[in-house]
Amino acid sequence: MVGYEDFLEDAGHTRRSLIKVGAATTVLGAVGGGAIFRRVASAQDATAVDEETAATAVSCLLTPELTEGPYYLDDALIRQDITEGKEGIPLSLRINVVDTTSCTPLTNVAVDIWHCDSHGYYSGVEGNNPGPDADQAVIEAAEIQTFLRGVQITDENGVAEFATIYPGWYISRTIHIHLKVIVDGEAGTTYENGHVAHTGQLFFDEETTEAVLALPPYNDRPNEQRTTNDEDNILAEHEDEEGFLVSLTPITGGTLTDGFVGVVTIGVDPEATPSGVEAGGGGQGGPQGGGQPGGTPQGGNRPGGD
Repeated sequence: MVGYEDFLEDAGHTRRSLIKVGAATTVLGAVGGGAIFRRVASAQDATAVDEETAATAVSCLLTPELTEGPYYLDDALIRQDITEGKEGIPLSLRINVVDTTSCTPLTNVAVDIWHCDSHGYYSGVEGNNPGPDADQAVIEAAEIQTFLRGVQITDENGVAEFATIYPGWYISRTIHIHLKVIVDGEAGTTYENGHVAHTGQLFFDEETTEAVLALPPYNDRPNEQRTTNDEDNILAEHEDEEGFLVSLTPITGGTLTDGFVGVVTIGVDPEATPSGVEAGGGGQGGPQGGGQPGGTPQGGNRPGGD
């Protein structure tokens, strides 16, 4: 897989995001694998920011909570590459975490992500039921596996990066990635203790998803039965809000098989301990019809914080 820094070097790109805080403005710029913040004294000064920056502007707003779902496990390994050999279109996922209380990078916190594979199976759980093409042998094997789960600690720029694949779908849900931001914990092989400051999900635009699903290994599924973004009861009214849709850039122009660089910025209050989100913010959304949980993680549905 081509990494984020390699992609930017080859393409000659820089990424910047405009973050507005009252009359003052902060620019978050990603150059290579890092990010730099610089203060702009006034709204007038902000107009001098180049067109690319303005086009990718994001407000320094708290990203709303979305449901954890039934498949969270709090013992994910701290690792960047979470693929474990799973086939799929490569995704170099860059998550920029912003402290909304100061509009600065949220550093040294854990970002925990988990998602299903190209055919809708989660690792480490019982009761996978991705759709009419479910395979009992795969269901049983997944129960004791750890694929597509991992934790990264944000760097000095508030960035956590993962090497993963474009997720597949399962019955009742649009394609998505789950995430938590956990603060004040201890990093070892896994991230221990601390408290969950944000629980959310990340999504992908429909046009890109359609193109990906036409490619192997995704194209041997009954994709006409998948739930789209506008049908999803969790994404719902959040589809046009910041902090949910991953910005995707093909690593190689003219082809998707080499994968994507995916970038998203989420706003988090590190002092917050949000309560659970019920249906309407999205329900549990497990892989069974009607948005109901499709199984219980081994060891129970354990919280990731206090």
